[in-house]
Amino acid sequence: MSRTKIVGTYGPACESERTIVSMLRAGLDVFRLNLSHLEPAKLSETAGRIRHIAEAEGLPVAILADMPGPKIRCTGCEPEKFQVHDGERIELAPGKTQTSTPRRVYIQYPHLIEDVKKDHEIAINDGLVLLRVRRVDAKNGVLKCMVMRGGEISSRKGVCFLHSEIRIQGLTRRDREGLQAATQSPVDFVALSFVRSPDDIRKARNILKKAGNGKIPIVAKIEQREAIANLEEILEVTDGVMVARGDMGIEQPLENVPLLQKDIIRRCNETGRFVITATQMLESMIEHARPTRAEVTDVANAILDGSDAVMLSAETAMGERPVSVVRMMTRIAVIAETRIDPADVLHRLPTLPEPANPEVPDLDDALAQAACELALHARIDALVLLSFYGSTARRIARYRPACPIYVLSPYRDQCRRLAITWGVEVFDFPEAKPDGKGATVSPESLIEPAIEALRREGRLGKKQRVAFLAGVPLDAPGATNWLHVVEI
Repeated sequence: MSRTKIVGTYGPACESERTIVSMLRAGLDVFRLNLSHLEPAKLSETAGRIRHIAEAEGLPVAILADMPGPKIRCTGCEPEKFQVHDGERIELAPGKTQTSTPRRVYIQYPHLIEDVKKDHEIAINDGLVLLRVRRVDAKNGVLKCMVMRGGEISSRKGVCFLHSEIRIQGLTRRDREGLQAATQSPVDFVALSFVRSPDDIRKARNILKKAGNGKIPIVAKIEQREAIANLEEILEVTDGVMVARGDMGIEQPLENVPLLQKDIIRRCNETGRFVITATQMLESMIEHARPTRAEVTDVANAILDGSDAVMLSAETAMGERPVSVVRMMTRIAVIAETRIDPADVLHRLPTLPEPANPEVPDLDDALAQAACELALHARIDALVLLSFYGSTARRIARYRPACPIYVLSPYRDQCRRLAITWGVEVFDFPEAKPDGKGATVSPESLIEPAIEALRREGRLGKKQRVAFLAGVPLDAPGATNWLHVVEI
């Protein structure tokens, strides 16, 4: 299997039990549930079903609930889809339930006439259709537009305003319902769409806290101009980032997207935030058995740039071969990873992320870097973390060590959140659990049981050198202060 994690979107193409199991065995690590199409009330049932199927087969899986965000869309169309052509004239009007036609398309945004000006451009259907406003007819409540780039318009396609200042909330009512539902579901991550500022993250975290589970990691989807401008502040408050290239490629000139992707991934690596690269990675496999050469190159470059995970969207949700596309993603990742040079990563990344208090050096980060230096120069065959919370694993993974990273934990629910972190494998390890009387075991006493557990899993053999890391006491979060090397 690849060390780069693979996220796949759940949908009609992969909802059968057999397909779910086959995708997990092919290398899928995380199922994404898209709440643009799944009702919040169905989140717990759907996530629970996936978890039950995986556990029955003894397969690990994490679940990401993706909030829809304040996406503006057109209304339903009659006919269901139609073509518009370069140079044609078409009207746009605000509306919620009216039917869109080839002559007039209704946009679900009440301030359309006030906020959009002459010569502003509007993209529909992921930018495939581009309109330019020739006249604002306030009296009749319509925008008179010309088609600058023709294409297909169909029901409820997304609409993007390229020049207009839009009055829109960061979190919608459906987002709030989805976040609340996530706290009552077997969900391991939530993703926020159309994040603009760190306040969007803070508001979401407050909703999660009030609903009873403020510890669910939040993934900020970077796609808006404002998010790119506020990236440093967003990184301070989010747990991870998704490079969401769909709307990014509409709001930004397409030729800017590759460099923005590299910059975002680099900053995530430097600050220790996990990062997912998404959108159209193997898009042609929705219909075809093989991807294009350009798609394969795109996936490989995202991995070489430093992505922790790569994501499949319609390829698994709606595609004809969801299992095959996961296998292909795994094959690409395995080959790309052979070109990751741990020495280069150690040299390229900052020595340490800046500690919150410069007067108190961050021992966790120092020890994580030391372990990776040790792995590089002392022929370490595996890094084994005796962990309750997984924070040290995330610190180690950013340096991309060549040897495996194994996390042994008594709390699988906690460590399932490492499913998006590059190169980490998690195993149940009940021996590390406190005895219930306030006493914890010492890490030294767990070395032999840990070796035996990993041997049973086929991860360790004989005549190997293993570096163990832990915190003393074991149940203190973010307190890694023990490193021990064992020859077995």
